[in-house]
Amino acid sequence: MVHRGSVDSSKRTHVFRTWVFLLLAGILPAGCTIAPDVFSSPKPGAPPQVQRDAGRSPDLPVTSVIMEQARAHPEAHRVILLEDGDDALLARIHLIRAARESIDVQTFIWVYDDSGLFVFRELLAAARRGVKVRILVDQNVPPKISTEEYAALVTAHENLELRLFRPISRNAINTSWTFTHTALTRYSTLNRRMHNKILAVDGVAAITGGRNYQDAYFDRDPEFDYLDRDVLISGPAMAGVRESFETFWNSRKAYEASRMSDLKEALEEGRARMPEAVRRPVGPKFAEIDRLAGRPDLAAIRPSLKSWPVADLEFMWDSPAKFHPFGIGSDRDAFEPIIAAVRAAEEEVCFESPYVVMGKKGYKLFRSLRKENPGLQLRVVTNSLSSTDNVYAGAISLKQRRSLIVELGCELYVAKPQPGEIRQMVSRYGELLQENGRSSQAELPTGAARIEQEQDGPVYCIHSKSIVVDREICYVGSHNFDPRSFSLNTECGVIIRDAAFSIHLEGIIRKKMRPQNSWVVAARDYPPVMEELNSFITAVSSQLPLFDIWPLEHSSCYELKEGFEPVPPDHPEFYERYEDVGPIPGLDIGMTTVQAELIRGFAGIATPLM
Repeated sequence: MVHRGSVDSSKRTHVFRTWVFLLLAGILPAGCTIAPDVFSSPKPGAPPQVQRDAGRSPDLPVTSVIMEQARAHPEAHRVILLEDGDDALLARIHLIRAARESIDVQTFIWVYDDSGLFVFRELLAAARRGVKVRILVDQNVPPKISTEEYAALVTAHENLELRLFRPISRNAINTSWTFTHTALTRYSTLNRRMHNKILAVDGVAAITGGRNYQDAYFDRDPEFDYLDRDVLISGPAMAGVRESFETFWNSRKAYEASRMSDLKEALEEGRARMPEAVRRPVGPKFAEIDRLAGRPDLAAIRPSLKSWPVADLEFMWDSPAKFHPFGIGSDRDAFEPIIAAVRAAEEEVCFESPYVVMGKKGYKLFRSLRKENPGLQLRVVTNSLSSTDNVYAGAISLKQRRSLIVELGCELYVAKPQPGEIRQMVSRYGELLQENGRSSQAELPTGAARIEQEQDGPVYCIHSKSIVVDREICYVGSHNFDPRSFSLNTECGVIIRDAAFSIHLEGIIRKKMRPQNSWVVAARDYPPVMEELNSFITAVSSQLPLFDIWPLEHSSCYELKEGFEPVPPDHPEFYERYEDVGPIPGLDIGMTTVQAELIRGFAGIATPLM
């Protein structure tokens, strides 16, 4: 029922399946202890057999108000919120076209579908204009391109260099067997990844946040798209952006792509061929972006791209030293500033993440908050199992629901796969409906009927990672606030100390919590004695790493009844106003549901990997 695409958490799927296989086979301990990297320090220069394109373009960089403002006032903190996928793509292409000296791109996923190739085409044009382009991609997720085409891309121009971070084999494109083999021999390498996302231009402006490079992140996949968030920043925080990129780029774990065995072989045998999408004119899918990206003032044509002067902004990032088993060389806790802000919360923490999976660190933080400040409002919006791109994390989150709403006092909302206000959230929704053969003018059903009727529109998955504290401080970045982000992957993001911007961001997050867009999670309305007994047994069962098989659900998802105003779950009229739609609404009884229940029941031990 729910469409799935290549996703930011693809590595979780590979890792989790392999991990369970190894656990059942009884060989996981051996896999975990064999962790040396295959690769040594990256070697400069391309193989001598490769002749890079040295062509030059007479084009000049476009005039950009954003870049001029950043250069004129390097002391001023400024932010542009990139909420809409089309805005996010437009801002990227605009910055690339405005570049004069350098473009640095760091990302977890680069899939060479239409959007991935379109962005690469623009980077190649900048390289031909004389701009130095560096691209650093984590190597875990396949690029969905042929070896011959990938070989042509990585040697497209002498001003463009692409490195792969923490390769899991000697090839640039890996098979399913490669993942299994790596798990058996170098599990630590497979499991710990670079999740950072940066696009920095001329060292004066940058985009960071949750988006990777793939159609689904820019509202261009007719079946499955992300509701994501980036920020375009300039000002003093750029010093941290530059330091972060240079540290990763010069790490011994960053390997020149043209030296990977499969690409090198294709290059030496003369089989490299440039993808047609890079050579041909821009097609209709990106015609408007192509037309608008050269305009000097984006805010004049897209008011959503207004620039915010903010009081203070700090770029936070994990060092590659985080990959060392004992953290040797890492003298920083990159995300301590936002953790400290949450600890100091007085009234409210508003939280949005794709995967709400609490590890020991998260539980400790929020339990102490609840103990010290019982009146603190903790509001959380995340994916439901019908909207998530990661059934494994979704199932563990389902296992933790009682703890979230009872012990931590969360007001928990789970997103519908087709939100009722999706037209206000996604500017290209009409175009996506047309690509699916529906009329863009069709009225969307509301409530539970939507799940049965709106099958031709894309499924939407929350991918934003943000926190707002007391409507004064906020965070936007790549960090999911789950055990994996804290302990396994490297992450980055910005903490912004500014009331006006924080209030604006909280309003956007709260919109996703509306009844049109999410179900609210609450305890089921059992008789008092039965409720207390069931809550106790659920609490015990849910703590079991294996055999969490208590059949009576403690909590469920609730839909607001027609004609009623929304109230929180602790309101005395909650059960009169809301209808119980089940713990896993929006999914037919099928493999996804069965899979989720099996993971919840028998794979709780894998929580630290989520």
